[in-house]
Amino acid sequence: MSYTLELPDIGEGVVEAEVMKWFVAEGDEVIEDQPLVEVMTDKATVTIPSPQRGRVVKLFWKEGQLARVHSALIEIELVAVGAAPAVKPAPLSARATARPPVAPAPAVKPAPPPDQPIRAAGQRALATPAVRALARELELDLQQVAGSGDGGRVTKQDLQAFRERGAPVEERRATARVSRGTDERVPLRGIRKKIAEKMALSKRTAAHFTFVEQCDVTELVRLKDRLAAGARAEGVKLTFLPFVVKAVVAALQTHPRLNAELDEAAGEIVIKKHWDIGVAAATEQGLLVPVIRNADSLSLLDLAHEIDRISADAKAGKARPEDHGHSTFTVTSLGALGGMFATPVLNHPEVGILGIHRMRPTPVVRDGQIVIRDVMHVSVTSDHRVVDGHEAAAFCYEVIKYLEEPGLLFMRLV
Repeated sequence: MSYTLELPDIGEGVVEAEVMKWFVAEGDEVIEDQPLVEVMTDKATVTIPSPQRGRVVKLFWKEGQLARVHSALIEIELVAVGAAPAVKPAPLSARATARPPVAPAPAVKPAPPPDQPIRAAGQRALATPAVRALARELELDLQQVAGSGDGGRVTKQDLQAFRERGAPVEERRATARVSRGTDERVPLRGIRKKIAEKMALSKRTAAHFTFVEQCDVTELVRLKDRLAAGARAEGVKLTFLPFVVKAVVAALQTHPRLNAELDEAAGEIVIKKHWDIGVAAATEQGLLVPVIRNADSLSLLDLAHEIDRISADAKAGKARPEDHGHSTFTVTSLGALGGMFATPVLNHPEVGILGIHRMRPTPVVRDGQIVIRDVMHVSVTSDHRVVDGHEAAAFCYEVIKYLEEPGLLFMRLV
């Protein structure tokens, strides 16, 4: 008797997932709760365990393919209760981290003679994304590397062998510059596809309007430095972002129209009565926006802990589905790379987003004297269909007020 495991519904709105890594192969014996496959959606990376004990009959998808939710994922021939498996399963640690035993890898093929081309003109080097990433890291041109894998696929061993017998880094750089190899085409899928779709939707629908102003954060820097040691004692790394989120929530409560969305079908502006703040996080997969739920009810320490958790999960590709989507307003901080200022794109269907940029020692005039202060730019992008320019500016100045006089935030701390 066989059992077919379908790709489960692993998140609201998720209709497909990319198969990232199989932990088993056809013919393997598996036990209950053994990791079978790792899949990635636009919201999170999830490992799916085996619900049954038995032998793998068929894998329906290859690594890198997109599987639809509720489509067949793997077929398992069930083992009767009390029956001994035909093949002794590998230790769980080995199954969860490695492929089943296979024949020894063939020796790396020697490079062809200098006068013999590695591959036909215009033929693209075959390699997995991991090998391509390693080639970029080693500054090697894949087109110059002979592949020893199936069908001439370039392996990591091929790269290492090529590097050991190849030219110095400077010469390889020169070779790459003059290379006329075929352009690399990268499939637009997974998180990058979702980012592209959402950004295009935002620019097509909303009437973007950006307001920018300077903010003197000298007092904020001093306060954060004074509180940092106490936060460390609580096991929390205190950054400027919790102060920014707290200031944003306070300003949104004064200017609620920026904590809203436009329901075009109903012809209504929906003003939200909860404050779920998205915090943009740069990851290897692209820019993600995990969400701090009920930010208005959290203290500075709670905010710092939550920001650290959701950001770390996002960067590790292990974000929880409940940490994504349905934010009411977004904060994006470009940190040291913040430049002077930027014009953030709205996180559809929100009508407001705040950009925080790099802090710089800047000469300013105070009481008729030129002094050096810590200054940064704050930018607010809003949907002009819902938010007028003067209201966006008033919101921005409200945020700046709390950042320039951070002591005011303590009157709102939970």
